[in-house]
Amino acid sequence: MPTYSMTGFGRAEDSREIGAFAVEAKSVNHRFLEPRVHLPRELSWLELPLTRLIKERLIRGKVDASIRWTPAPEYQPRASFNRAILADYERQTADLAEFLEREEAVSLEYLLQLPGVAEAASPIMEEEAVQDLAISALNQALDALIEERRREGEALEKEIRLRLSNLEEMRTSIESRREEVVETYRQRLRKKAEEWAQTASVEIDAGRLESEILLYAERSDITEELVRLDTHIDAFVQAFDASGEAAQGRSMEFLAQELLRETNTIGSKARDTSIATLVLTMKNEIEKIREQILNVE
Repeated sequence: MPTYSMTGFGRAEDSREIGAFAVEAKSVNHRFLEPRVHLPRELSWLELPLTRLIKERLIRGKVDASIRWTPAPEYQPRASFNRAILADYERQTADLAEFLEREEAVSLEYLLQLPGVAEAASPIMEEEAVQDLAISALNQALDALIEERRREGEALEKEIRLRLSNLEEMRTSIESRREEVVETYRQRLRKKAEEWAQTASVEIDAGRLESEILLYAERSDITEELVRLDTHIDAFVQAFDASGEAAQGRSMEFLAQELLRETNTIGSKARDTSIATLVLTMKNEIEKIREQILNVE
């Protein structure tokens, strides 16, 4: 399965005899899926089916879909005025003015704003036809959005794979250095023991010296950490081929945490300058991977 980013944009328009929908859909990274549909007030009843459609097609991300609706001319809302009520308002306001002995007349603009005077009438339109058209337009916008998320996901995958390859090379370098670290410690400890023995005029206990070396080797052994590190790197690569039914980014976030955990343990156990330098570089690579996977769906 391809890797998808959570950032993208898509636009689409669809029209039929009843009117036209224009849809703009954009998404950014988010831990979960958070869809929001922005509709004209008169079409608020479409929010539920359109939100359901977004949930069916995307896994993660904060998604905003802005929808504009232009009905066909024959379906445009038309205003009408209740002349009887308007005439009654005018008559009663004139009577009140005469009763109060006031000369000013009430404006037509004021009368038109009184309750029941202006009425908006819309031609009857089948809701099913409107919903089908809206779903079609949103589907097309989501197609464009998903395609852009796929292209950006390819770039993310390429970048992450490169950094995983770098991690594997550094892991191999640490593994090749592992035995040399113990041998270097053995020689350094033996040299110090010999210098101390000459100064103090005492004999070196070879058994005790070897015990110290074995203890050091045991405490600094990083075999398990290297094996787990290799396992996590392999799992990371396999995550790119995981089924699209689950969010790749979440599993990758967990694996990145495990990579960092094993790398930190290696750094604390292997008391060697060259390994410490490699560990610092590895941690930097892992942090960059974590930054990238924040945008993986």
